[in-house]
Amino acid sequence: MKTYEDKYLREKVNRIIARQKEGRIVIAAYKDGSGLLTREDFGQELTRAAYPYDYAVGKAGFLKYDSELGGYLFTPKPGEKLPAVLSDYRPLSLAEAALHLQERMIQIQCGETSVTFTGVQPWKGLHEVLRELNEELARVNAGIVVWKIRLEEHEKAKPDDRLYPEGVPRLRNGQALAHVTGYAYDNDRNLVYVGLVGYKTSLESLKVTMMAGKSLQMVQDGVEDVMLSPTDKYEQAWLAMPEYTSHHAGFVSRLALPGKWESEDQAAYVLVYRGSMDPGNELISLFVGRLKEALEVPTLDEWAAVLWKHASNQNFVQNLTTGGDCIQGARIDLQANWQELLADLLKQEDISLTV
Repeated sequence: MKTYEDKYLREKVNRIIARQKEGRIVIAAYKDGSGLLTREDFGQELTRAAYPYDYAVGKAGFLKYDSELGGYLFTPKPGEKLPAVLSDYRPLSLAEAALHLQERMIQIQCGETSVTFTGVQPWKGLHEVLRELNEELARVNAGIVVWKIRLEEHEKAKPDDRLYPEGVPRLRNGQALAHVTGYAYDNDRNLVYVGLVGYKTSLESLKVTMMAGKSLQMVQDGVEDVMLSPTDKYEQAWLAMPEYTSHHAGFVSRLALPGKWESEDQAAYVLVYRGSMDPGNELISLFVGRLKEALEVPTLDEWAAVLWKHASNQNFVQNLTTGGDCIQGARIDLQANWQELLADLLKQEDISLTV
């Protein structure tokens, strides 16, 4: 069982709780994960105040900064009505959470209060999960701050059940980031396929970068970052994921799709995805199919294995770097001398025109 802890958050909230037990109202300086109201929540009621206070909250009271808390203490004026934003002010409680990976569910038990969240996205990393969890608890004014998450795996997942044995890679440009469900790129790091999960705005930003032909960076914990160059055009598919407030989008290069080739293309690609019963044979079959489509040289299905072997030896075809839901792929050099290769194989009787 693994855990993620934010001890700094725990210590900060404990200091806040201690002041709240003294009957004080603590206000955060900014959204800091504590779940408190912030100074900005008072809106136009907030104005600068004379010493010893920092701000006046309308006629209701004052805010004074407390360096130990990193926030403000609210001092009400006797006989004045509290501001509306303080009407539901709740003292905080610290809690731990259990993340059930298989169910993608988080359970929180805080005294007699039990809270459950479904549709958790654990691939984002526990730091991000904790942040989003506390944001949602603050939004519903639960009065609970989670500082520790325990990972609970009731059944050990089989390696084949996971898209990645380690951390999930992320694709990013200068403004946005999304998690990668699958990818394929060639030796020149041309991006042939990528599947992405993230907020729609992030996916749109990455799409614009791809369509503009600008480079993207794929990062993965424990692995060297990879700079990827888009190809000229992509076909795309989008799917909303209601349980996760995210979208799943797939981008496939035109060069990897049957019927999308053009006479001046330098290369074509073939891809094999997760779920294939025989990935190796499927890759070779797709390879021959693309040759039939894109080349004027006649090609028979019976030549597939031999042609693949010799084409690979001469770098006419090269394996792609793949991951996630894309398990194999190849780049086919359409400008290579396929006619000469076939003539040599016929002459050596490695292939035959007779069946």
